[in-house]
Amino acid sequence: MSRAGHPGRTMPTIPPTTRRALLGLLALAPLAACAELRRPNLVALPPPGLLPPDVDPGRGAVAALVRDLEGANLGLRDQPLRVARAAALLEWLAADLSVNPRWGPVPADARAGIGLARDEMRGALGADPLAASPRMADALGAAARALATGNRAGAAAALPVALFPRGGEAVLGRLADPGPLPQGEIAVGALAQAVRRLDESSGWTAEFDTPVPADRGGRGAISFGI
Repeated sequence: MSRAGHPGRTMPTIPPTTRRALLGLLALAPLAACAELRRPNLVALPPPGLLPPDVDPGRGAVAALVRDLEGANLGLRDQPLRVARAAALLEWLAADLSVNPRWGPVPADARAGIGLARDEMRGALGADPLAASPRMADALGAAARALATGNRAGAAAALPVALFPRGGEAVLGRLADPGPLPQGEIAVGALAQAVRRLDESSGWTAEFDTPVPADRGGRGAISFGI
């Protein structure tokens, strides 16, 4: 009978050098797992070109949305660039609020309100209600950048049928006259107030007030300024 206790079978002999190498790898595995757990979750940045280069993305997005959606409850006619920028930032911010722990101290209803505002905007633009926010943010951001340069054809091409079933030209018409967007104006106002209260009461966690590393889109602690 062999060493394994089965007749006719023998266990292979592992050379000492190979055995030491395997033991070394096994010893490193727990350390690698711990390092992975300590690694911060990276979050997506807003679509490029929509915010000034020297602002914190989250705070900058809220400030920009307050400006862009002012009066949206009555409708924003003939301002497609403004609406495209707001739509792209709503997509990005709704996703960031749901995954980025920095926003933890913000009341849940204020965070949820941005998701409802995003859904309202999708309905106004005729967008796929189930599309992934990162893809929507990228497409709307590209359309906004094209509109900023007067490139209407480029803006339409940036809005694929996979995300906007009626086609890019139809979406441009909606961007020029999306109709009333009351949830958008209410939600961004509520979020801005929540952020201001946390600023005034020092209610943020240390992580939010600590300058954000460059690989996470930060450029240091910046006053909110709304």
